[in-house]
Formats: sequence, structure tokens, C-alpha cells
Amino acid sequence: MSSIPIPPIPTSLLGAGSQTVTEEDKLAYMEMPTEMSTFDVNSKIYEWDESHDLSQCKAFLEHIHTKMLNYKVENANLSFVVQGLDEDNLAYLNTLLGEGEVSAIINQKEQTINIQESIFTGLWRITIVDLENRLISDCIEVGDIPEAVVTLNQHKSSQIFFDSALLPESVINAPAILTELKDKRQEYEVSNILPDAINLTLLPHTEEDLTAINNVLGLGDTVILSRGYGNCRITSTGISAIWWVKYFNSTDNEILSTIEITNIPIVACAAPEDIQDSTERLKEFSDEL
Repeated sequence: MSSIPIPPIPTSLLGAGSQTVTEEDKLAYMEMPTEMSTFDVNSKIYEWDESHDLSQCKAFLEHIHTKMLNYKVENANLSFVVQGLDEDNLAYLNTLLGEGEVSAIINQKEQTINIQESIFTGLWRITIVDLENRLISDCIEVGDIPEAVVTLNQHKSSQIFFDSALLPESVINAPAILTELKDKRQEYEVSNILPDAINLTLLPHTEEDLTAINNVLGLGDTVILSRGYGNCRITSTGISAIWWVKYFNSTDNEILSTIEITNIPIVACAAPEDIQDSTERLKEFSDEL
């Protein structure tokens, strides 16, 4: 995945990652991959037969299953380091987990966090690689969403600052949208109300309006793809608890665009009942080893 564009240096009158917007400015979103690029610990196709000793993988899966039995989404996520598995057992684990509906990439200065939901909903494979794509860590996490997605996006400003007078004349509706967004973000901060959203698809706006909004909010470092409800692409902004959420049809044409005010958009999260179902299915797979 390409590096994340560095937003303009903010002035005292504008919000995170923003400055005066000119008509020539182009809307600069984080690049959205059509396929999530993740670290592949073993890319070969592994065909298992009974001649392989998979007792290491079996013990590892049974340990995860045991911990999942008492897990609830309101609790802290469970984390399991992938280690101590020989080549056969690691290959089988990789094949078994497969790829689920949600993927994410968090780009940082010196490392990249790759997240891939497995075929067991709520069970995530998380690898961290350096700038040379060398593996730093490899773990499995159980939860509705990996903790890194939440915590790394909380350490940002919660305030939206902008000055309508500094926006170009071609920007018409952005001030009203930003004002509404600012009010909703403040309400969310103070009262911890339910998540809210602004549906841009239903509001009149121009490319210049979107450019202004994008520059005021700034660019975040997280991109999430969710294929559970069609093709949904989610990107963080420079403001905590504010996300761009876009839905696309089968031909990759945008059909819905919203800005959500929430810790994590619900479309990216695993439902409690799905995690419970994954617990039961994981036991079935481990019993077959």
C-alpha cells in the first residue's frame, strides 16, 4: 500500500491537517486499495494429510477456544502470540484461519500494522512489519475489533477548528456541514451519546466543499475494508472518533458517503453472537485434528 499523504501544516485558525484551501486544491483522501495488502507469513498452499503431526496447532487452538468460552465483548480483547509452531503446524494454522470479511492497515512512521479477520468472525490475525516488510510480531486477537484500531485513533484532537472566511468563494456548503459535524462531535464527547453520522450523499455539496472538509478534518493513518455489507471502505481522520465511511457497488461506484461520529463504525465490528458462533466452530475444527 502506498504511503499516507502528509496533510498540510495547520494554522492557528484551522483544524487538524488543514490550511487555506484554494480552488486548485484536489480532494486528498488516503488511497483506498481494492485488495488489502497484508503480510503473508507463508504464501504457499498447504495441503494437510494425516501423516503430519499437528498436535502443536491443536493445542494452540484448544487454548484459544478455552479462553473464548468466557469472553464477552465488553471485556478486554484476548491476545495470543503465534509462536512455537513448526512449519507444518504454522502452515495449517494459516490455511485454517483464511480471510474473513474485514481487513485493516494502520500505517505508522516505522512500522505497519496489518489486520485480517479470519473465517471465524471476531478472531483476528494481526501482524506488525517494519519498513522492509520484516515481521516484528504475529498474534491472534479475539474481540469485536482489534484494540490497536481503537487506541491509536483515540490519541488525537477531539476539536474541529475552522474559519469560514479563509475558505475560497467556491466553497458553499462546507461551513454548514462542518458546523453540524463540530456540534455532533462535541455532543458525543460530553454525553457519550449513541454514534451519529452526516449523510453526505443526501446533502448538496461540490468537490470544493469536500476538499475543504477533508483539509479541516485532516488525514488519519487507518484504512478499513469491510465486505460484509457490500464493499465498504472506512478511513480515519485527524480528529478522534470521526471517520469517512463510503459504500461501493459491485462495479466500484460510490453509492453512499457518510461521516460517522463514533469510536469505531459498527460496520467494521464483529457482533457478539457471531463471536459466540466462532467459538463453537473453532472447537469443531480443533477436534478434527
